Amino acid sequence: MNEPIIRGWCPGARRPMQSGDGLILRLRITGGRLAPEAACAIADIASRHGNGELDLGRRGGLQLRGVRGDHFAGVEAELATLGLLDADPGAEAVRNVVASPMSDLDETAQGDAFVLAKRLEVALVADTSLRSLPAKFGFSVDDGGRFGLAEVPADVRLRLMRDGVALSLDGDTRAIMVETEEAVAAALRLAHAFLELAARTEPPLRRMAMLTAKVGAEAVFAVAGLGRESATPDHHPDAVRLIGAFGTHVGVGLPFGRLTANQLRSLADIAATDLRLTPFRAVLLPGVTGDILPRLAKVGLVISSDDPLLAVASCPGAPACGSASIETRDLARRLAALKPGARGIWLHVSGCPKGCASSSAHAVTLVGRDGALDLVLDGRPTDPPCHKSLSPEAVEALFRSGTI
Repeated sequence: MNEPIIRGWCPGARRPMQSGDGLILRLRITGGRLAPEAACAIADIASRHGNGELDLGRRGGLQLRGVRGDHFAGVEAELATLGLLDADPGAEAVRNVVASPMSDLDETAQGDAFVLAKRLEVALVADTSLRSLPAKFGFSVDDGGRFGLAEVPADVRLRLMRDGVALSLDGDTRAIMVETEEAVAAALRLAHAFLELAARTEPPLRRMAMLTAKVGAEAVFAVAGLGRESATPDHHPDAVRLIGAFGTHVGVGLPFGRLTANQLRSLADIAATDLRLTPFRAVLLPGVTGDILPRLAKVGLVISSDDPLLAVASCPGAPACGSASIETRDLARRLAALKPGARGIWLHVSGCPKGCASSSAHAVTLVGRDGALDLVLDGRPTDPPCHKSLSPEAVEALFRSGTI
């Protein structure tokens, strides 16, 4: 059996991860804002040193794939020249912050998420005692506008509101209100509270949701010295305003979060100001008009929110990932076409039980095991399957028969 490799950490530019197609390097782009010149340079690096493919992750990180080991030092040198290389792996790992992408142009935003995210990153790097945070521990900065981050994984959430910033913890719906000027310090105190409380468990817990389930959010807030409670409703992104042409921007979708170096160059060539990388498998181009959409469609980017590929999540699969035992994305494309009117992600094709492409439950989840597929309905890859050891042809037959 091809057992999934559970590494417990995420790749970075300083600390790459070996995969089936070579090294993976993840770039953490502050606030998701990437200058066109930097985008072109990254595309060039991906072409010369890697396999020319990049992934946009669930937290907006941009991954270079297939980097050859003997080229790694050269990649680091070029990233340093671009200002995209952290001082050391510890600083890189702790700078795990995702922000709403359009705070400066969204009239419904309650504040500037980019500025707050940048301040938070600087503070996280400066506080070296936080280097012991688990590598997947992360923060989100939601501007309170249309591009909400409620569905984006984050251990500590900051949401800008008219009267301050609401701080909440993964696994709990309650929030603590603080003054905007105090938000960064309060977020760091919650991170320290996590470290203190998680160290008391056996084994030590790795994520905030696990900790709140065990000790309760009140205990975390109390150790952090935070008190006042205020209800904050869930805030979900408006997908219709992500893909297509709008008054402030043009947005394109990336099938399965993947784009090529040539596609990245095309986006950079068209950009009027910068590229906004989002955690929604989409790139936004502020100040660009809709007449460029056909040009982007020609290079394989999604220009309509009704495209069935946007309703499917899939990891790279085999052979790109050493943990996967099945090919995933060709199958995902074929199955997506069978439900052209679906909205929201209804199908997740995972090459192994880890579920890297999505941690959420979906109507249909296919999980690769021993070169075959297990079928999970209304669940996650780790949930019990209702059918085991299916071939791709058998899965397609179930879809076509209306059984699924």
